Amino acid sequence: MARYFLLLRDGDELLPDDGDGQEFATLDAMRKEVTESARQILGAAVLNGTAASLNLQIEVVDGGGKTVLIVPVGRAVGTETQR
Repeated sequence: MARYFLLLRDGDELLPDDGDGQEFATLDAMRKEVTESARQILGAAVLNGTAASLNLQIEVVDGGGKTVLIVPVGRAVGTETQR
């Protein structure tokens, strides 16, 4: 399984991450997890009565530091995760 690091970016600011990364068996499993994480961020903002930043995105980076996926948090709503 490949290890990927999910980084949260707000505009030009890269927010701190745990540094451990996560392993995924497939790219589809990774995409599903990232989309669900983005939905959780939006849900938490709603429950707290705040708005998630329109610039917020999750960047997925592989072990070599290459960005393999970017998911804008605001676009996670209505995104199909079943394949």
